[in-house]
Amino acid sequence: MSDKSTKILILEDDISSQQYYGFIFKEKYEIKIVSTISEAKIALQEETFEIALVDFSLPGGENGLDLIKYLHKEHPSGKPVAIALTAHVFPQYKIEALQAGAVEFLTKPIMSKVLLDMIRKYDPNSHE
Repeated sequence: MSDKSTKILILEDDISSQQYYGFIFKEKYEIKIVSTISEAKIALQEETFEIALVDFSLPGGENGLDLIKYLHKEHPSGKPVAIALTAHVFPQYKIEALQAGAVEFLTKPIMSKVLLDMIRKYDPNSHE
């Protein structure tokens, strides 16, 4: 576990989803799970992440699309890359996410292997 250098920021407000991500990523990546946009922005100021896994539906006035836009504006280097993950399967959500700067758009529920393969695709430390 000492070579876990890839850091993933996970924006997810659902407790069971947070536990699921913690379980599937715990052996391979360093993760920070936050529930709100404001927590995500604080984490981004305090740490450097390679990947941001962003849920769309959040409590309050902002949603995951707002964070993707923020990442694209405030982190023009493309780091972290944003991967949208949502239960919203409407085509307009995918278009909006990709136009805002997300590199991928995934829908829930998602199989662990599919999610891990997607993370590996954008993991700069992946040796596969």
